[in-house]
Amino acid sequence: MHSWLEDPQDTFWGPTIKTFEQAHPDIKIQRQWFPRNDMHTKELALAATGQIGDVVRINVAPLVSELQLKGVVQALDNYIKADKSWSENDQPQFWPGNIATYTIQGQQWGFPMVGHPGAIEYFYNIDQLKKTGAGVPPVDTEKLTFDYTKWKNDDLLAILPKATTKSADGRVSVYGILPSLGGEGTVAVLRAFGGNYYNDDGTKCLVNTNESVQGLQFLSDYWNKMQVAIPLSTNPDWTKLFPSGVLAFAVLTAVAGEVGKLVNDKFTWSVAPPPIGPIGKPATQVSSDGLGMSKATKHPEQAWEVMKMCLTKEFGIGRHVAGLGSPGSRYDVWTDPVFKKAEPLLSSIIYDNLIDPKKAPPLQPWSHPANGRYNESDTAMTNILQDVYLGKKTPKEGADAAYTTVQGILDKPPA
Repeated sequence: MHSWLEDPQDTFWGPTIKTFEQAHPDIKIQRQWFPRNDMHTKELALAATGQIGDVVRINVAPLVSELQLKGVVQALDNYIKADKSWSENDQPQFWPGNIATYTIQGQQWGFPMVGHPGAIEYFYNIDQLKKTGAGVPPVDTEKLTFDYTKWKNDDLLAILPKATTKSADGRVSVYGILPSLGGEGTVAVLRAFGGNYYNDDGTKCLVNTNESVQGLQFLSDYWNKMQVAIPLSTNPDWTKLFPSGVLAFAVLTAVAGEVGKLVNDKFTWSVAPPPIGPIGKPATQVSSDGLGMSKATKHPEQAWEVMKMCLTKEFGIGRHVAGLGSPGSRYDVWTDPVFKKAEPLLSSIIYDNLIDPKKAPPLQPWSHPANGRYNESDTAMTNILQDVYLGKKTPKEGADAAYTTVQGILDKPPA
């Protein structure tokens, strides 16, 4: 089983594997783990030399297309259909938007091991917002409810200037916001305006559409018009800045537990879903890392059992509670009493307004290049759009430049 290095004391993985092997005496799990930044490259090298293992960790969901095109992973549809208990009870628990990310040409090539609605959660310092009279997002912190009728882009924009404060010498002491940029953060902002990075099938770049340019303008204004965002030149690190009170808002992923530990009792805080833009509903981009089955495995039935171990409700809760990252992206994880006790804000404010299929709009998948060149295209997009946020290019200029480069990447042969 290939994965990335985590759980150095083996407090979660060790007992989990031991319990699994006791229940499956015919299966012995051999772990081969790498530093996360190296894992994808290592897996490709192992596959090319015929040494890939049976179960393969997918570093981020969009990489599934490259793994599929290079013959590293195999389609899982037959295993899903043949396993009646899984197909009837477990498969429906996964968010459809997340499954869609791993679906290529009508077949499913992986599963989201963990996940969240995207880098779209607005953590905020209640004390700072109240002290400045800026106003707060419409979250009832006692009842854990939220009123989306009072949370539009304009509501956020009205708060940020007041929340940004200066010291006596004129220097900014608290910045209004640290946005989330790159593939996980920018996309959801563009989608709030009806834009996107890519079309649904990953063949066209959409960053230069009028809607996407409006989204880029919204982000650019944080720095270049309103001056409420912390300068990117400082290489801002939310783990240091938000807990120290330097930020009124930080747009992050499902890290409420980590925020709580870092902030401790320094100030009161909460979290809100993203404000609504012109499309009139919350915009999401389901993010996850995943798990696939090697195409070369000689033990597919056993590999399927190991995969299921890592995809259960209990695993999705247990790994998160153990402090190893995002929770499992299943409905029954986010509604389980154990998870609700551990993450009261995520399981109420975020779940109710972004995830719950009975209340929230369908979660949107993570669009990615059909030719498997995600790393290449996403890096180019991020680097080019940086000039927009730095004020070196207008949003239209940056979008046109990004389109030219990225569409050229999408038009290349498959990876």
